Amino acid sequence: MAKSHVPCDGPGCPGLMAIAMIGSELKLSVLHSLMSGPKRFNELRGSTAICQSSLAKTLKELEETGITERRVIVDRPVAVEYRLTAMGEDLFDAIRGLERWANRWVLKEHAKKVIA
Repeated sequence: MAKSHVPCDGPGCPGLMAIAMIGSELKLSVLHSLMSGPKRFNELRGSTAICQSSLAKTLKELEETGITERRVIVDRPVAVEYRLTAMGEDLFDAIRGLERWANRWVLKEHAKKVIA
């Protein structure tokens, strides 16, 4: 059954805008890690294996778009925690859908290339 598609033209295209907001390996890695709950900076470094400067930049970009939030925990010592906002949590289904697509298509093609 063919699906009807609405063309997505130009910079006002919602799909292109979404990819611009979250479309990097680093951002997806951070989002995937935060899907299991809030994390401190070093926890994110450990779970994503992203270097400190790249992780700081990625977190700042995600915070600026409203996908994550930074929360200072007044403790001894003071700690900073990152969590998904409602907007970020709303990405769960999209990220899981992308993972299903990759499992079906990308991994199959990768396996063919490795075997060949």
